[in-house]
Amino acid sequence: MAHTRCLSLPLALLLAVGALCVGARTVYPSGGCDPQKMTVYKVLVETAWDRDVFPKQYPEWRPPAQWSKVVGRSHDSTFSLFTLGEDASEGLKKFAESGDTNLLDAHSQGSGGVMDEFNAPPIPQGVGETSADFFVDGNHSKVSLISRVVPSPDWFIGVDSFDLCVEGKWVESVVLELDPLDAGTDNGFTFTSPNWPTIPKKPVSRITAQTPDHPANSFYYPDRTEHPPIATIRIFKIKEYELARVYNPSLARSPDRRYRTGSIPTTPELEETRDPEVSNEILPATTPTTTTTTTTEVPKHALINTIVDKYRKKFRKNRNGRKMATRRRRGPRDCRVSEWSEWSSCSKTCGIGDQIRTRTVLRHSRRGGRPCPNLQETQWCGSSRDCDHRYFNW
Repeated sequence: MAHTRCLSLPLALLLAVGALCVGARTVYPSGGCDPQKMTVYKVLVETAWDRDVFPKQYPEWRPPAQWSKVVGRSHDSTFSLFTLGEDASEGLKKFAESGDTNLLDAHSQGSGGVMDEFNAPPIPQGVGETSADFFVDGNHSKVSLISRVVPSPDWFIGVDSFDLCVEGKWVESVVLELDPLDAGTDNGFTFTSPNWPTIPKKPVSRITAQTPDHPANSFYYPDRTEHPPIATIRIFKIKEYELARVYNPSLARSPDRRYRTGSIPTTPELEETRDPEVSNEILPATTPTTTTTTTTEVPKHALINTIVDKYRKKFRKNRNGRKMATRRRRGPRDCRVSEWSEWSSCSKTCGIGDQIRTRTVLRHSRRGGRPCPNLQETQWCGSSRDCDHRYFNW
């Protein structure tokens, strides 16, 4: 985009968030929007290439003034459709010179930082409008789009990496006024110039009423300070909704949960020392009736105390009063899971659907160890490019 004018946002808001509209790139210092919430926007392209406004060499036939289809992407900061002041990619070169989108389409949805591909129909005359719907989320909050000036050597209009997320919130609407751009790949000055490659390529630049300042240039108007906008882009929010993310609850037991323990089977060692009449309460010896009886009772009580002490070391009582063996306490054991599976195919062939990937539990947590993480993840997939418009009539 050669010249961007941000109109719909209040001036105070633009100053507060530091919105910077310079050439084709608009950068907002964004706090980031929720990546689990996806937003549908509509972009409306209104063109104003009129003979009364741009009379010089206005093309009337073979071909008359018109616009190519709009090619758009929603994406993250790693992707660039074009950048003012930098050389055009081969994809942009082919598009600006001939309208060929094959190389641009190599940046397909889900790769190269692109979330959604969208196209709007061409405008068959200089003045008209066209529109398309597209999707963004917190990880792909920027939008870029281009449309070729037809006929022209390598001229187009466009928006580069406009961020629709401002301080964690989605922009409700915005209006951008555009000037034509030169892709820097052809030396032609007029709308119908023959092919004349620029070697080496020049950076993408803005075409104004004063530059390029060659008298033959079709957009050169020395009596003007600047052009009226040749096109206007309106972007407004249609709908916002949240991804239905699936969580599998952990199968690990909570560390503070209490469990009922079954009876402990009898071991040979305990069987040998088991005395069915032994109690944990030791009663005092009864008064002996004879000296002989007293002499024989003392070792018996000592033996009982020895047995009880041994039982106390071997057993403890649980909440139900049932005896169970005391075992050596082991440390906590963390849950362990497998690697993620491949992503499934997209649930929608038209529009944005979702796809999932899963993993399985290899070892459950025990004794207060780290619980198992989520076993299923969901992400957006698909594109609005091939959808019938009725798809968006919710």
